[in-house]
Amino acid sequence: MKKTITLGLVSIVASAMLVGCGGGSNNNGGNSNGNGNATQGYKAQFKARSINNQVEEFMGGVIGIADEVGHGKMGDPLADSDVTLVESQFSWNSTMDFYNNISSIKHVWDGGLKDIATESQPEMAKTITKDIATALAAIVAISDDNNDHKLETSDLTANNGAKAFRNQIKNDAGKALIQTAIDKLATLQEHLQQLKSAISPTNAQLSNASNIVDNVIVAGYNNLGSEAAKLKTALTTLKDNPTAENVQAARTQWRATRQYWEAGEGHIFGPVDTLGVDPKVDSWPVDKTQLDGALAGWDPELSNIDGFPVTMKGFHAIEYLLFGDGSTLESPADAATRLQRPVADESASDKTRLKYLEALGKSFAKDIKSLTDAWK
Repeated sequence: MKKTITLGLVSIVASAMLVGCGGGSNNNGGNSNGNGNATQGYKAQFKARSINNQVEEFMGGVIGIADEVGHGKMGDPLADSDVTLVESQFSWNSTMDFYNNISSIKHVWDGGLKDIATESQPEMAKTITKDIATALAAIVAISDDNNDHKLETSDLTANNGAKAFRNQIKNDAGKALIQTAIDKLATLQEHLQQLKSAISPTNAQLSNASNIVDNVIVAGYNNLGSEAAKLKTALTTLKDNPTAENVQAARTQWRATRQYWEAGEGHIFGPVDTLGVDPKVDSWPVDKTQLDGALAGWDPELSNIDGFPVTMKGFHAIEYLLFGDGSTLESPADAATRLQRPVADESASDKTRLKYLEALGKSFAKDIKSLTDAWK
């Protein structure tokens, strides 16, 4: 999700001192306990819907992420070669994000939507199967440093990030590869939209819809929940023992958790939307100046971060603190040193950044747990 919030520094710091002023909506797509928190039951509620309603949600999800990746996540920064608009810009993970986003379409498609589509629109189904593969290959090509037609973290970080998306938007060859991927996504989106208008699901296909819910959505969120808990632990370990090895472990865990989140963006409906989990954990871009300013005045003994503005927490605030500002990929050793210095006085030593990271991990894991619990 992309969400830009412009607030003055004073407002940000004031917000940082509030305790627990955030909260989910009572209209949460699941049962409510009266405090805006979803309780178990959304899976059964969703499965009780008509097959037409379920398929409409699936189709809307996959169309939406194809559009967001092509026109927003890739198209916006490409238009002006603007690094500040690049998602996951600090870790150079952007192309991996895009790949996992479109993989989320493949998961829903292979998990049951293709079978539903094939029943009434077999030729369209074949075309879309090819479109998904073509779009994924085009995304890989953006950052495939060793030309093995696979996308790995090493491709993104090799040669000081030469093939990272944030650098590819600055050269003609990279721009051409990105534009090709955008074009392939536009074709995929067009064909998905055509299918949405033509598809005619029947009750006999309720089992296919159920498979998507159980084997794609719920299973994916359960995996995400496990990884989020590991990320929380990794950030606490880093706070207690800020070594280069623990920085690297936290970075690796951030990427692992990120993969499961991005691979679930083909079904952003239900509690992830109505509980506000998406903006809480995945708003960007992060305003580095505002976050640094807030950290300079943050007292971990007096406040928590649940009520903070969404661009000061979640994936990308954690990313900024763990990886640095993205101009280079800071070494783990240098990051360990930086994280032990207060923002207001780089010559001193304290654990404000590290304590903030720990608080971010706890808040993040709690938000993800609310999502996994709601789908039970």
